Amino acid sequence: PQPAPAAGRAPATSLLEIYALMIQLYGRTGDHGRLRDLYVRSQRVEGGIPHPRTLAVIKECGGKMYMREREFDNARRAFFDAFRSYDEAGDPGRLRCLKYQVLASMLFESGINPFDAAEARPFKDHDEIVAMTDLVRAYHDGDVKTFERVLQRNQGKIMDDPFIRTYIDDLLKTVRTRVLLRVLQPYTRTTLQFLSHQLNGVPPDDVENLLSQLILEGRLHGQIDQDNGILYRKMPQDPSLKNAKAMDDLTAAMKKMTSGLIAAVDSAITIGGDKMGRGQRWGD
Repeated sequence: PQPAPAAGRAPATSLLEIYALMIQLYGRTGDHGRLRDLYVRSQRVEGGIPHPRTLAVIKECGGKMYMREREFDNARRAFFDAFRSYDEAGDPGRLRCLKYQVLASMLFESGINPFDAAEARPFKDHDEIVAMTDLVRAYHDGDVKTFERVLQRNQGKIMDDPFIRTYIDDLLKTVRTRVLLRVLQPYTRTTLQFLSHQLNGVPPDDVENLLSQLILEGRLHGQIDQDNGILYRKMPQDPSLKNAKAMDDLTAAMKKMTSGLIAAVDSAITIGGDKMGRGQRWGD
């Protein structure tokens, strides 16, 4: 008989349950510093067999913490863990966390469809989730019109959640940014009015703000003519052309150096020959 391991698991299990309660309390009271500290400590607890719902609560609160800190990659991972734990517990909170995971994935600008995961795939056609499924599809297609239409048609299933509503403006900005970068690829000169049309009628001033942000972040190289409403884009140099130029410069330098060496050798030979000739005459 080995009772020690089971006895050792009990304190860890109780500790995680206490952490879950305290993390929820700090989340509701807005004590974000203590929430982060407690969340980090909860991830270090080893052993214990807490109820899946306890783990789900901790991970959901952690995901919201990461969202607030704009660590969207960590947020989507935490929400996915919460979704799986809620699902294991048979708790309806799984649908809520699946929505949050989809939201965080889009804000992270992930190229992976959240519904490709085996655990999430069975829920993509669920009445509460289908709107998020449509959002993800429009997001990956870069279809702003469809994206905004899905939001408008599903106010109750998306906008009624105050947590999701907090990030809708960020989400729209992310989608519009992706579309801008795709639309701009073939152009070196584009009017803001044209870009406004591509973004489903977003005001040119808002388009200018998006472009300015992209330029500041180094994701777009160019400058904006504010007087005439025109973006002049600097096309990035092809690395192969840059390497070819470097090779040409190196070859030219090598040729110049070689020519110099040959000239120096020829001069030395000539001088040596002259000296030998004069030496023979003196000997005569």
